[in-house]
Order: sequence, then structure tokens, then C-alpha cells
Amino acid sequence: MPNAVYTLIAQSLAEHLPKHSAAALLEEALRERGFSPEEVTATQMATVLSGPLALRLADLPQGRAALQHLREISLSMASAPADAPPTGDTSAEGLPDADDFEFEDPEYAAAPTRRFYLLDTLAGQEELIRDLGRLAGVHGVLVTRESGEILQARALRDASQLGSVIAATATLFRRRGLRLLSADLGNQTVCMRPAHGYCVTVVAGPNVNTGRLLAELQQAELRLSPDGP
Repeated sequence: MPNAVYTLIAQSLAEHLPKHSAAALLEEALRERGFSPEEVTATQMATVLSGPLALRLADLPQGRAALQHLREISLSMASAPADAPPTGDTSAEGLPDADDFEFEDPEYAAAPTRRFYLLDTLAGQEELIRDLGRLAGVHGVLVTRESGEILQARALRDASQLGSVIAATATLFRRRGLRLLSADLGNQTVCMRPAHGYCVTVVAGPNVNTGRLLAELQQAELRLSPDGP
């Protein structure tokens, strides 16, 4: 199953080329460097974007726009903190199993209600993660900076790998003026919302109620503390 790094680039490339052509070009460029869609890292993908894929796109009518778009993503990936450790306990011993994290509070069976969270405080981040984690189907929640630096994460064993994807996605948010984003990564669904220089990411199973997750993210009142930056 392709990982999040590959999926993000493939989806971005498919905005400029037919989906099958985009996938074929990207996979051919990855093979040239000896990388696979399942294991390619953000750093490796950046070398593919600036090398073999750039050469292939240069010969296509839509290639210039696609290349500019992918370079923006590549720069975001390259500047993201590498394997930045979160401040929360995300070790294998400290993390609950996905099944333990996944339960439905009766309070959350009703329509989403507006709650307030201070993103620049540890207590606010933990409260937000706890509340979002109560939704059925959720496997993990992250609070990061837009740079991809992970501040808090729960029940995610590959959180550091997602940091660079979040940084690249934040570029897309700014570029398109988006406030919410949902992406189907095959075996996972990822919902994201940026706010005040931070980004909240919810990772869930493939059969989750995506509309419910987006509604909860949108209803959450994300603020900075009065004494914060």
C-alpha cells in the first residue's frame, strides 16, 4: 500500500495530468532512484521531484505548471524537521493500541458542539487530542506546527513520517486558501485543519465517517492563549 508521502505527491500531480499518467510517471521516476511507493521518505521524494520526475515533466505541455506545484511541496518537505520528536509520550510502550484509542463517547453521538481549545498550551493540545480521539474510527491525532514539527501525538507509531507530509500539505492550504482537508490514503483517512500557525491532524480507518470528522474539526474553536505568541 503506498504511503502518505507517495499519495500526497501522486494526488498533486494528478491535478495537472490524467490520474493514470501521473501515477505511471511518478512510479517510473521512483524506480529510477531505487525507491518504492510503499517506503519512500520525504527526503527521498524531494530528490525524485528535483531529478528524474522534473526531466519527464519538462517534455509535457502541462509539465511546467505541475513542476512548479511539486517544487513548492518539495521545498516544504525538505524544510520540515526531520524525525522531530513530539513532546507527548508516543513510544510503543506509552501508546495505547488502536482498538483502545477507538471508542465512542455517548456525548459525541449528537451533533457536533463548539468547544474551545488553546493550541499554544500543553493542556489545550491534550484536551483537543482527547476529545477528537473519542470519535469512532479514529486511530490517532496530532497537533503540529505548520512546519511539521510534532508537538503532541497519540496512538501513532509513524508520527514523525507524517510531519513532513503535514508541512507539505500546509503549503497547499496557503496556496488554495483551504480551511479543511480530507485525503484518502488507501488504508487510512487523514483530515487536517490549520489554525494560528498550528495544524491539527486526525488519522482514521478507511471506513470512518469523514463528514463527521470534518464537522468536529470545523466546530472546534481553536485559539491562542492571551499571553501566547
